[in-house]
Amino acid sequence: MEAQPYSDLLEWQKSQSQRCMDAVLKKDFIKAYECFTPEMKREFSIDTFAVFWNLFEKKAGKPYKIFDTRVDIDPEDTNLITIIHALRCSNGNWEIRMSFKKSHLIDGFYVDKYQPRYDKRAYTVADYVKADSVKVRDITIGKGTDWETTGIMTLPLKQGKYPIIIIIHGSGPLDEDGTYVANKPYADLAWGLASKGIGVLRFTKRTRKYYSAIKDKGLEVTPDLESTEDAIAAFQAASTFRETDSSNIYFLGHGTGGMIVPRALQNTNKVKGIILMGAPSRPLPDVLIEQLEYVLSLDTIISKPDLQKKIDVLRKQYQMVLSPKLTKETPAKNLLLETPASYWLALRGYDPVMTLKKSGKPILILHGERDFQSNMKDFALWKKSLIGKNGNANSLAKSYPLLNYLFMEGAGKSHPAEYTIFDHIPEEVISDIANWVINQSKKK
Repeated sequence: MEAQPYSDLLEWQKSQSQRCMDAVLKKDFIKAYECFTPEMKREFSIDTFAVFWNLFEKKAGKPYKIFDTRVDIDPEDTNLITIIHALRCSNGNWEIRMSFKKSHLIDGFYVDKYQPRYDKRAYTVADYVKADSVKVRDITIGKGTDWETTGIMTLPLKQGKYPIIIIIHGSGPLDEDGTYVANKPYADLAWGLASKGIGVLRFTKRTRKYYSAIKDKGLEVTPDLESTEDAIAAFQAASTFRETDSSNIYFLGHGTGGMIVPRALQNTNKVKGIILMGAPSRPLPDVLIEQLEYVLSLDTIISKPDLQKKIDVLRKQYQMVLSPKLTKETPAKNLLLETPASYWLALRGYDPVMTLKKSGKPILILHGERDFQSNMKDFALWKKSLIGKNGNANSLAKSYPLLNYLFMEGAGKSHPAEYTIFDHIPEEVISDIANWVINQSKKK
């Protein structure tokens, strides 16, 4: 092989590694073998390769998809290149590493457990995003109040006014990106939707920015303090933004944010429509006790007696949340997730399904079928109550078999550990939201 420019050779190597990976996943070991150097072939026969891969699958489970590819260049020898494919399997995630030395042929092939790469200061948009068609603007939420915070408007680059989606966070003190270890689902939504012509407003949750102040002042934590008031303030800020089509503003509630959105509607009735993503429809204590018991059931290390003790504690906390004896003075340690009594008392008598139904707003209901935080029971109740003859004719419901709570793909039984695996929300979800909003925006 003639000497080639470095960049050209690297592209050859990338193509070769992909060709080999495609063949291996089809168990076409003869075709994969053709990608090896003569030295590699002598050390690693086709039969050995097949045995190696079958043993790997017994441990890793069925390969599902390649979700990331990167290049590693040895700093001490730039001729030593490793192409690394991150492979999602039913029993976990692995790295398939292929090394090259001054050639377009593979000189080494091995596997290793996947280690998420993540720099919290950085965000890389998904491949489907048209980043050069997007612009970003800062915006202030709750200006002049005790809870003033900054938000980000991610907008189409072309001039004009756009439909705007306001993201209402799920549970926890989240930032504007909904950052969960390696993933930033709200950033995915913002950049993906903006590149399809829809603006997105996302902001830092006040329970994150003012966590210490809330604790130090001993304020009563309620759903309204945590989410509703910020949702209203975000709507007010978005309404006056010069690039907002004020007749086409939508709330997108993720997780418990979707449960809270109907409360915000009572003070923001000019919202055009609602998008629910993985939102609980049943009473939150019922949803949480199912979620917590499910997570405990995944622990294969804990003994059965210890597991039962933990479950017993959870059920006592659950019963106390429901008890008529619950008061604001009840210690948080006696309640689910040690969430203050003020929070649970504020939810008593609140029915998000009926509140949303009475609003008459068009609704898009999306749910990952592998979501264990609010499961398919919640999706079924939303759908039964709000779609078709039971609700607004402009409403729509859709579930995704492979997606979890973060709306990211996985295989097999859902596990919290998969949230730490770097991924993006699939383009299908972005397109479903964009198409629905664009259709609704055409209606008066």
